[in-house]
Amino acid sequence: MKAHAISSILESLRKQARACVDRANFDTLQRLVQRLERATAERTPAVVAEILVAQRAMRAGCSVEAETPTPTGRTCDFRLTRGGERLHVHVKRLEVPDFKPPAIPAALRNCLRQGRPARVEIRWDPQLNALGMRRLGHAFEAFLRDGDIGESICVRDAAQRELGALRIDRPAERLEVRVERPDREAVLARMDRLLERAAQQCMPGQANAIMVVGSSACDADLLDQALLGSFIARWDRMPRRGERQAYGRDDTGLWSRGLARDAGIACWTVLQGEGSRPVLSGGEMWLRSTPAPSGASAALARAALLRSRAG
Repeated sequence: MKAHAISSILESLRKQARACVDRANFDTLQRLVQRLERATAERTPAVVAEILVAQRAMRAGCSVEAETPTPTGRTCDFRLTRGGERLHVHVKRLEVPDFKPPAIPAALRNCLRQGRPARVEIRWDPQLNALGMRRLGHAFEAFLRDGDIGESICVRDAAQRELGALRIDRPAERLEVRVERPDREAVLARMDRLLERAAQQCMPGQANAIMVVGSSACDADLLDQALLGSFIARWDRMPRRGERQAYGRDDTGLWSRGLARDAGIACWTVLQGEGSRPVLSGGEMWLRSTPAPSGASAALARAALLRSRAG
C-alpha cells in the first residue's frame, strides 16, 4: 500500500479521534493509529481492513471496543454495542492475489449456451487454437448432459496434458458459466484456516460475527463453501416442486461440520482502492441456521458491517 494512502488513513483516524465523544471509540481510534504506525508492509493491509471495519461500525452509531479479552485467553478484534445489543467481531484479511476473470473464448461460450440449470466453473489452456477450443467445448457440452452437481471433468490430450476442466458447482435457475480461479484450492484452504482461527477467538456464549475482507468479489463463493460445504445431490430428500433432484451440502464447511457454534454470523467485503484511498465494498452476510443468531444480533451486524455505500 502506498505511503500517501497510509498517511491519509492516519490523518483521518486522528481527525476522527479529536471529534470523538464516545470514550470507547476514542480509545479504539488511538489504538488503531498506533497499530498502523507500527505495522510492517506485510501486515499493513490487514490493519487497514480492521480500521475500515471499525470506522464503518462507528458511523452506524456503534460504540466500538478493541481487543476485548475472552475467557480462553484470546481477544476479539472488536466488541460493538448499540441500543443495548452487543456483537463481537473478528476481522480476517484474505491476503491472496487479486483475480480478474478473463473473457471466455467464443468457441467455448458457443458450446455452453444451453444446458441444465446450474452454475459451472471452467478453465482452459490459453494456448489452444480455435479447433482445440471447439473440441474442448464439445467435451464440456457432452459432460453437462449427464453430469451432476458436484461432479467435474478434466479433458486431456494423448500426452495427458490438461486442455481444460469443468466443474458443476451448484444449482441455479439457468446455466451460468464462470471462470475458475487458477489457485482456487489454495485460496479455499487459506479461507478455511482464517475461519478456524476466527472461531477460536469467539466470545463463548455471546453473539459473534466473522468479517472476512478479501480482494476479489468472486471469492465470496469460496467463503460460502468454507462455511456451508460443497453442493451435493441428496437422495434422502424430496426435490423441490418443479425439480427432479434434491440438493444439499456436504460436511466440509465450518458450519456444516457443526463447528464454531458461537459464530452465528459471517460477513464478506472487499478492500478496494488499496493504492490510493482504500474503501470497503457493501458486503454480503450469512446467518447460521442451527444454532441461529438472534434477530437483534443479525440486525446489528447488517447495520454496522454491511453498509449500502462503500467505506
